[in-house]
Amino acid sequence: MPVQAAKPAVSRDSFLDALNSEILEGGEILDEWVRQIHARGGIESLFALETWLRGLRSFFNLEHLPLNESGTGGLLNRSFASEIRIVRKALQVCETFACSVLNADAGGEIDNTLDVRVRRGAVEDSSAGAAMQSTPSESVCHLLEFLNDFRITIDSLKSVSLQLFMSLGRSFNRELTICRYVDMLISRRFRPQYDAVDNRSLTTALRRIPAEPIRRNTALVFLYLFRFLRYLQLIQADLNRDCPLKQSLVIYSLLHEETAALAELLKTRLLRYNETGEALRNAAEFTAYSIKLESQRVQTRELAEVSREADPGIVYSRIENSHGLLRNCFQSCILTLIQSVDKSLVHSVLFPPRTGQLAAAEKLRQDLWELRRWLMDALGSKEPLDSNRIIERIGVFKEASLRSLMYRDWAEFESFADALAVSSSYGEIRTHLRKFVSHLETLIQEVSKRSVFQEAQPKE
Repeated sequence: MPVQAAKPAVSRDSFLDALNSEILEGGEILDEWVRQIHARGGIESLFALETWLRGLRSFFNLEHLPLNESGTGGLLNRSFASEIRIVRKALQVCETFACSVLNADAGGEIDNTLDVRVRRGAVEDSSAGAAMQSTPSESVCHLLEFLNDFRITIDSLKSVSLQLFMSLGRSFNRELTICRYVDMLISRRFRPQYDAVDNRSLTTALRRIPAEPIRRNTALVFLYLFRFLRYLQLIQADLNRDCPLKQSLVIYSLLHEETAALAELLKTRLLRYNETGEALRNAAEFTAYSIKLESQRVQTRELAEVSREADPGIVYSRIENSHGLLRNCFQSCILTLIQSVDKSLVHSVLFPPRTGQLAAAEKLRQDLWELRRWLMDALGSKEPLDSNRIIERIGVFKEASLRSLMYRDWAEFESFADALAVSSSYGEIRTHLRKFVSHLETLIQEVSKRSVFQEAQPKE
């Protein structure tokens, strides 16, 4: 009787499969160096260095700069002095983390174990500068020299035009490629030391996806989203320390670029296949829509022209609001995706309680309710409706709480306000008010469904 071939076993860790499928081939030397940096307690500094370097690369790309939507047409006549000051601060941050990485690498064990292999491979490199870098630590030293030179060059500039800003960006990118192992480090999307997701409930839920390619691609989407949350932790650290914050625009540019990449990945690897299943496909479509929309909102509204803002309080508020908007978006997308596979999973299993977010959601719900009640009182009053007073009251809500709504709700809210502003008759105003009150009731219900309210429910 012929022996049947054994069926391939379902992987016990979809995240590991996804990581392995995304890590580029080669780079043994870099991998061993990263493992030693991790063992010596320097992995967070290495992650931060990689993030800030990637962020600078994104910041030099006009597509990812936080500018007004209407302001992109006049870029030729715009000064980029404020942006280049942010670049200078970010360069200093990179220098600090590069020094921390070198301190963690002190001891030189890796130089001795890898020196022969590296030097044998270095001669094959086409770049003389890269060939001189026989170890990753030498690449970091070369990077430090470049960052210092680049910062000195920036200090000598008297004005910065669009052309000069873009030229500096090209120079930055070219020099990064010469830093052989640094270029290799930032060219890899994920790394086990940074991105391994250790959550048994999440891993168990992923095993419920029967098709192996869909399971691996779903895990890959989670890796992106958890990586985004790690980027936000770097911004949160500066918020907590009350540090200067404008340089964090560099990380927001990186997030803007990578959310667009994730939205495209969702379309190509999940949405186009029938094996994905209806529930997971709907969740993936929601995720692609949400991350792209919220990131665009942050770049073109919350952070637009913050680089030129002189008031530290406004800068803090804009950076903090943007941080909260994106954190809520990424966490909500993770929860939506996993609940499409396992509805029993709740927010508290994945993320710690969010007391501040609960208070913000409570305030938004209360403000919506008070606006609804005010409009209901206006409808029930025997006095003629005053469209100016109504628009003024709506304006109070917009100033205080509109930004706390999901961005996708902004357009419909604004359309009701616009309709009321142009109403010319008593009957028309009453009709639009009734529709607006109904819309507010729907918004209150949607806000009440937010996960922070579910976390606040007492456990039975």
